[in-house]
Amino acid sequence: MNRVMMVTGGVRNTGLAIARRFAREGYDVILTSRKAEDAQRTAAALGNEFPGVRFLGLGMDPQHVDSIRSAFAAVKKEFGRLDAFVSNAAHLGVGYSIFNSTPEDWDAVMNANARGGFFGTQEAVKLMDRGGAICLIGSVHAAQTIPARVLYAASKGAISAMTHALAIELGHLNIRVNALIAGAIHTDRWDAQDEALTEQRRSNYPAGRESTGDEIAAGVYYLCSDDAKTVTGSELTIDSGITSCILKYDKNWRQK
Repeated sequence: MNRVMMVTGGVRNTGLAIARRFAREGYDVILTSRKAEDAQRTAAALGNEFPGVRFLGLGMDPQHVDSIRSAFAAVKKEFGRLDAFVSNAAHLGVGYSIFNSTPEDWDAVMNANARGGFFGTQEAVKLMDRGGAICLIGSVHAAQTIPARVLYAASKGAISAMTHALAIELGHLNIRVNALIAGAIHTDRWDAQDEALTEQRRSNYPAGRESTGDEIAAGVYYLCSDDAKTVTGSELTIDSGITSCILKYDKNWRQK
């Protein structure tokens, strides 16, 4: 019987790479999207790509606890258990600064990231009666950030704090909790941006380039695998060296 994993925000970019990596390792995979039809379409395509692996696509909005609970009820009905849960769905919070953020903006970013990760974990734990592994996707923005990302930084700071607390609370259930601290990841947003901007960003990274989704997925899989049996409450950083250096500060960022 295959192990069972669930990844939120699993229909494209990093989430899709994570779903594929676990499928290659023989896991049955549940993936979610805010739009159920997108999740179902992706699950069907992956089923053709990985014969012998079961896929389930579910609609789930991480901002709303009722939506989270409904998705996990479907997982329980279909699979009866979980071995790994990856909280990947996120609101990027681009452009929100102290000068323009509204209470509604705060709720949207914090709910999608911190609230979604917490209550997703709460439901996942109920399906891990034989133990399991949880990986929360964090960010370098929790430690070092840039202007107009204050809400995102706050939400990812919450992820880091929750990782340590949840590892303590869930250890007696043989459930490990870790965070993957990601830096720049190549997504479809990078494909749409100007090449000069891409090269400018890469010049700030000691590694000289951003991570691929597959590289992030490899780290997530390690944290959830038997190779990490004694790894819990930790943060694995895959960030091209971003947090090891201090980037240039532009005091005219608001004008630009």
